[in-house]
Amino acid sequence: MWTKKYAPNSVREIVGNTSSIMKLEGFIKNFKKSKKKAVMIYGPTGTGKTEVVYALSKNYDLEILEVNASDFRNKEMINETVGKAMNQYSLFGKGKIILIDEIDGLSGNNDRGGAQALATLLDKSSFPIIMTANDPWEKKLSSLRSKSIMIEFEALNYLDIFRVLKKIADSEEILISDQDLKTISNSAGGDLRSAINDFYLISYGRKKVKSEDLEGIGDRNREEHIHNLLTLIFKGKNSKAILDSFDNTNLEFNDIKLWIDENLPKEYKGIELKNAYDSLSKSDMFNGRIIRRQYWRFLVYQKYFMSVAIAMSKLENKKGFVSYEPTKRILKIWKSKMKYAKRDVLVDKISSECHVSSKKALKEILPYCQVFLEKEIN
Repeated sequence: MWTKKYAPNSVREIVGNTSSIMKLEGFIKNFKKSKKKAVMIYGPTGTGKTEVVYALSKNYDLEILEVNASDFRNKEMINETVGKAMNQYSLFGKGKIILIDEIDGLSGNNDRGGAQALATLLDKSSFPIIMTANDPWEKKLSSLRSKSIMIEFEALNYLDIFRVLKKIADSEEILISDQDLKTISNSAGGDLRSAINDFYLISYGRKKVKSEDLEGIGDRNREEHIHNLLTLIFKGKNSKAILDSFDNTNLEFNDIKLWIDENLPKEYKGIELKNAYDSLSKSDMFNGRIIRRQYWRFLVYQKYFMSVAIAMSKLENKKGFVSYEPTKRILKIWKSKMKYAKRDVLVDKISSECHVSSKKALKEILPYCQVFLEKEIN
């Protein structure tokens, strides 16, 4: 698979999250002076969290002991696997990094003191401990967070993903337009691994990729992207990440607005909900001005009020998993239209026969017709 074949061999080959990578590298270089012996790197999938650890290990000639948190879920297994490794040097006397991947796995229902046991061990380690997580804000991970340096990895810019795909296309001698590569990159929602896998599957068995070969990936990734965007808005207050996600999306603003409107009450309550809906209404107001007056410079305000302003409306960052759902407003509108469909047909006939506007037929003539029909029936 190309995700393995083109895995970065050095830190310089990793795209995006430059400042986060520098923080992680600084931790490894100055580990002996650091008060905290562990780092928790967190963020969406496909942002290079695990890859950067392996790249740094090659740069500094360190061995890696990798374990997946889902493989051990109690105190005994933690002590047996991680506890012993924390103070044992390799056969060749090399240093090492202890990588605990997907630390979220410790917070399942079957966890029996695993997180607390690991937190107790962190202070005793002779080697850097690096944990990865998609969502580090689980309650059971609080003891690990307090003893770790928290480093966030943000979703990648689609242009960074495009540059990686371009190199792969050149290396594999695959003919594909830059525009199609950007479509694949944009559809991945900031997930480089997903983009590489998409490109691999699309180009499998062929040396030339056409635009029609890309059909389907946009629909498949669209809902995943909107979920990532809603998570950025509802859970945190990172304005740069939110605006970058908006800039990288190919979703229509009106579609995003409907998703936000539907799911706001699931996350916000009280004054938070009031302020968030106030921001959403201001966004809609600027959208109206754009449509009526063609003032496209207002687009930046529309985007700001429906994203960053809503994120800043909450009193504190939200935690826990919430299932976001598509809007039901479209269905309600459709039902309403079906309800009044017969009336509208009648209005059109009256308008045509009486040579008046539909509005006048509805307001002034239809009420008399209803009286006539009622009397006829009676």
